[in-house]
Amino acid sequence: MADPEQLSPRMLESLLGEMEGTTKTAATGKAAASDQGRTREVHRDFFQGMVEQLTSTLHKEFVVRLESEIDRVRLAYAEAMQKEKEGFQEQLWQLAQHLKVPESQKTGEGCAESSSLPEHNLTKEQLQSFEEVAELLSKRREFLDQPSVPYCKATAVTLKELVKRTETLQEYCNQRLAALTLDFAPKNLAGKAFPVQVQPAVDTVKTVKQRLRAEHDCQSCVVKLCVSQEQVMDMQDLELLMDYDLEQEVTLILVDSLVANPVVRLAFEDPASLAFDSVSGRSGSVDHPDQVVSITTSGRTGVNIQGRGCLVLPKPVALGEEWTISVWTLGPIDVGDHTYRDLVDSMNSQERIAVILARGRLGNYNSNSFIEGFNARDLTSGWHHIAVVGQTRCTTYYVDGQSLGTKRGRARGAIGVVGNSRGCNESWGYMSDFQIFGVAASDAQIKNIYEAGAPSTPDTNAEPWQVAVARQNSDLSSPSLSDFSDSDSSARSFP
Repeated sequence: MADPEQLSPRMLESLLGEMEGTTKTAATGKAAASDQGRTREVHRDFFQGMVEQLTSTLHKEFVVRLESEIDRVRLAYAEAMQKEKEGFQEQLWQLAQHLKVPESQKTGEGCAESSSLPEHNLTKEQLQSFEEVAELLSKRREFLDQPSVPYCKATAVTLKELVKRTETLQEYCNQRLAALTLDFAPKNLAGKAFPVQVQPAVDTVKTVKQRLRAEHDCQSCVVKLCVSQEQVMDMQDLELLMDYDLEQEVTLILVDSLVANPVVRLAFEDPASLAFDSVSGRSGSVDHPDQVVSITTSGRTGVNIQGRGCLVLPKPVALGEEWTISVWTLGPIDVGDHTYRDLVDSMNSQERIAVILARGRLGNYNSNSFIEGFNARDLTSGWHHIAVVGQTRCTTYYVDGQSLGTKRGRARGAIGVVGNSRGCNESWGYMSDFQIFGVAASDAQIKNIYEAGAPSTPDTNAEPWQVAVARQNSDLSSPSLSDFSDSDSSARSFP
């Protein structure tokens, strides 16, 4: 580079011009780069704003559409449920019309006269209750109704509580069934009414018969109830009263009992309640129920008592001055199976075995008194009637309506067990229609009991025991009642 002192003025001017041009060019390049950066920032900010605005707009539109769809689904569901509810209500009213519900009940008129709940329409209430339960059961639960539901203690506790509440609902319904009362008034053939209040939804025909006997002083009568449903039919003891059309006229038939003053009757008609006493209308209990079996054979219903099984009466009954014990038993009887077969006893074992078969001989165990000429091993196959009558210090024994003879003494005191002595292996075996009467039946009445329950085509040929008894009766004259002492023999074992 030349020394500035040696440069001419022209050369210095030229050099300064070049330097000024270079400086201007550099400044212009920097300004252009700065403008380009600002432009890019503006574009970026613009597009970012557009994206945010578009996103916000789309989100708002989506939310609006979603809410609209949800409202539409809810409305459609509500409309469907309302239609189903209206249809169900219509079905209920059709059912009410089918059941011939009176219009006065549907409108609420006349309900106060037949109900203790004035200003309430019982028909509407019962339909509303049914509708509420049906609606609850018809609801679908998205999670709870799945085949497999994840365990949650809170859910389990809630369901347990729901079970308790349904049990309470069931108890309430049973109480309401028992509260449904009816003034029932069957008429006898002469047109006389025998009114009695009943609960048709819980009372059996047998219970109503017992109530009729008790309230109209006809305990010694056999009660029959008949109703006309296309044809006249007997109302069956074990059926509920509501099983019959009670709007039809019910006829009451009273038949004088074959023997007056019935005290106990075990008919064994209900296998679930073999100790039911139709006279008192109460059920006793069964000891060793696995050894007391309901049976139906040869036209009769009864029980087979084995082992230590026995029937305990609802309440002990007293054998007083006069009494009659009647039972049907099934032959043949294997007297070698076990030595003793006790028909009755007191609540205390072995205290009052008034009727027993000891090695086949019929008599009283505690007084060691047994009838001669008869042994149960001689009974033929089929049902046989045994009756024992106590009166005026003596006891008379009957088989199939025929007197076997009379023995001194008679049992007195409470009887509480049938078919065995409690805790003993002295079971009677097969029996049907066990009865105790508070009077002494006559020979004719005992014969009538036998003939009423005997097979329709009895065997006319005399059985071996009948021949033996007839021979004995012809050889021995009947003792006078004055020959019997008033004291009962002391208890002693059978030889």
